[in-house]
Amino acid sequence: MLGINHRWRPDGRLTVRTHLVGSAIDQHGRSRHGGGATMAIDYEQGGGWSQQWYAMHFGDALEVNDFGYLPRNGLDYGHWEVRRRLVDLPAASPYSSMEWRVRANATNNDRGLPLRRQLRATLKNNLRDGGGETVELSVNGPGHDDLITRGHSVMRTAAYPVLSWERSRPRHGGWAWKASARVAGNDLSGAARPGYKVYGEPTRFLSDALSVFAGLTYESNPEWLIWQRDNLVGSFDATSLQLSAGMAWNIGSRQEFRVRLQALGLDADLRQAYRVTDRMRPLASADAVDDFSIRNLALQVRYRYELAPLSDLYVVYGRGGYALDQQIAPTGRQFVDSFALRDSEQVMVKLAYRFAL
Repeated sequence: MLGINHRWRPDGRLTVRTHLVGSAIDQHGRSRHGGGATMAIDYEQGGGWSQQWYAMHFGDALEVNDFGYLPRNGLDYGHWEVRRRLVDLPAASPYSSMEWRVRANATNNDRGLPLRRQLRATLKNNLRDGGGETVELSVNGPGHDDLITRGHSVMRTAAYPVLSWERSRPRHGGWAWKASARVAGNDLSGAARPGYKVYGEPTRFLSDALSVFAGLTYESNPEWLIWQRDNLVGSFDATSLQLSAGMAWNIGSRQEFRVRLQALGLDADLRQAYRVTDRMRPLASADAVDDFSIRNLALQVRYRYELAPLSDLYVVYGRGGYALDQQIAPTGRQFVDSFALRDSEQVMVKLAYRFAL
């Protein structure tokens, strides 16, 4: 594994960054070598205007897991983006600054197959209350999915739009919050059957040392494509409800107590099974594909006591579970039943002590 980074800034406006990566894997007498590269060119025009050109190539033989999390190898990507930042806003405006971004990007696999063409417009705002707001509209052109059938067939994908909104506000008095919403088409039916996702998370500060939060996500995905076997995929009408909650309590200067909880309920009702043909078209199939429901739970309770600087005692209780049912149950019921899961349960005590020599 080898990486080389390069940065060139000939003046205060232009910056060029280049990254080269390579991997060499020897296993059972066989060698596999791969490479990749990225280049970003940033140009500050002045007056709040800037542009960026970006290109990326990851060869199919590049072992991306050796470089941390990367979505995939065998990929070529490029974009051009123009930005406009506004800071001289009227004093009466709720915004302290605004930034517009427009990006055109293209993605192929490393064999030249077009995967996605996209035009994206983003507005990022900083508010005078300390919060932030982002609105984004993307238009995805028709393309291809070369991974959905695990190498059996490539599927053509439809064009569709995506509209999203995010808003956050830091602590004011005893409350802070963040929220988001998203509406999007899908690869199979385009904009004909859009799905949506909404999220809200309030945080209550009972004191400067004690806070609790609860984030709730509801998602509807009416054309969720899941690979079954060879070139068979199922399209499901799926809904899910997820809770992410917790508590943080700093008990003096040497102790802390934290609780984190995640619970999920999901049901997926089969709409249609499809066989992806050699012509890259999904054709309706009579193959049997089952509905399914999922419940998931993860709970952690952690106590930390500082014995001395860089020396801590931890006591952790953990509990979790996962259940997959080949039948349909309401999302709300799956969510409530997830709290009864107890596939694993453990208590761990850890002592970390620093010795000075």
